[in-house]
Amino acid sequence: MKNKSLKLIPILLILSLVLVACGQAEETVTNQNPMQYIGVEELKTSIESGSDDYIILDVRKVEDYNTSHIVGAYTSDQDAANKGGDDATGIANLKNTLQEATGSEVGNAEDKYALVCYSGKSYAQKATDLMIEMGISKDQIYTVEGGMTAWEEGGDDYKGLLE
Repeated sequence: MKNKSLKLIPILLILSLVLVACGQAEETVTNQNPMQYIGVEELKTSIESGSDDYIILDVRKVEDYNTSHIVGAYTSDQDAANKGGDDATGIANLKNTLQEATGSEVGNAEDKYALVCYSGKSYAQKATDLMIEMGISKDQIYTVEGGMTAWEEGGDDYKGLLE
């Protein structure tokens, strides 16, 4: 029994080192600036009133945007940045989208952005981090709470505002 226990020690040591390394790598990869949220009801009301309070940036994969998106939204695919760590592609996509939406690669100081992702988490978080890195104020960036999932679950009133 003593020999079996001694054989487990190196294995347990390696496993613990791997777990520690994974935890450290995860902490260094994510920037995670605090996100602020806009509820789906507030965004829906803004769209229905014809307001231009928010520039809607759909940061999901372009294929998903092409399948269905909130009316008036611009696509800015953040999959390469979010899943692959390719921040340069994420920033380039954001700059192209902001140029199209605002006439400037970094938007304008008075603009507010509503980020739509799948569930209001990782894609929006990555886009938030990159936009702040680009010099856009965190006060201008809002994440749609619950993302496209919450929008689609909102019922017919919400589905009527999809393209």
